[in-house]
Amino acid sequence: MEKIRVGLVGLAQGWYATLYSRACAQMRDVAFVGVCDLGASEAYVQACAETSAAAFAAELGVPLVHDFDALLAHEPHALIITSETADHHRHAVPAIEAGIHVFIGKPMTTSLAAAQAIVAAAERQPSVVVLPGEPARYEDGMIEARARLQEGQIGRPLVAHVYVNHLAMTNHAWEMSAARSGSPLIEFGSYPADLAEWIVGAPITSVYALADNFCTPQIEGPDNVKMLCRHQNGAISTLGVYSSITWDYPFLGLEIIGERGCLRADYHNYPVYVHRKDAVLVSSPRYSPMNAREIEHFMDCVRGRATPVITPQEYVSTIRVLEAAQRSIAHGQPVEIARGET
Repeated sequence: MEKIRVGLVGLAQGWYATLYSRACAQMRDVAFVGVCDLGASEAYVQACAETSAAAFAAELGVPLVHDFDALLAHEPHALIITSETADHHRHAVPAIEAGIHVFIGKPMTTSLAAAQAIVAAAERQPSVVVLPGEPARYEDGMIEARARLQEGQIGRPLVAHVYVNHLAMTNHAWEMSAARSGSPLIEFGSYPADLAEWIVGAPITSVYALADNFCTPQIEGPDNVKMLCRHQNGAISTLGVYSSITWDYPFLGLEIIGERGCLRADYHNYPVYVHRKDAVLVSSPRYSPMNAREIEHFMDCVRGRATPVITPQEYVSTIRVLEAAQRSIAHGQPVEIARGET
């Protein structure tokens, strides 16, 4: 049986780049064919990935190339795209058009226009797997919380609070640039924005956001953001992006108030709680290797054994929410989100 030929595009998202590549390279039916550093300097790669491009390629036992076309010359069946977020679409679109499956590190893009370009390419190539990274979709607590809500354990959802705690990225200039990384609002805000729509089960239709840069003036944009949202089904959610917490704190948090009870879940290693008048239901603690799971899922989709748990179209909805939050922060007013187009 022919092995699945996989290549890596960019090491800007260094933690993702090395984790995903190592996981793929260990799969028996995968032949890793190359690492592309996109011509970045050794100092750039070292700052992002804590290794050099040459050392990482040698670790995987594959060629190191310096431009995208050189990697395509190795005829990959699938690509892991972990370049600077603002460049994701520049690598994803031509790969999709060439019939190459793509996994795109979170967040998929920094702008709605770039996300729509990826969606358009994917719609022209329906047999190509295009999987946006969104690790929280693979976290057991979030999955169970959504299932319990869908089962009606707390009745209709009324109010949700979803937050992410992720220290602002300051390892490299690109991470601190709002134009290149999206700043913490987009870089990490995709977690709560996606989770809120996915778990509550309805798109967000309006956003009112407040934000400030309290602790990290070296980054462009706010390091803490609070968004008050209305969903299409009438539910209200508050979304938090906290990028200044340096102490131990749950990475993700979720609380939903329903008509008949409330539901809470955290990550890491926390159970899911359902509180009702008649009962308190507690699941067992667990740890979810969500990043490893998402690249395993991507490869299962490439093998034809699974259907993507998240689509580029869903990320379009997420980036609409985050761009609306940006406008709300700038103008100090709630922003309505246009729906109905991709």
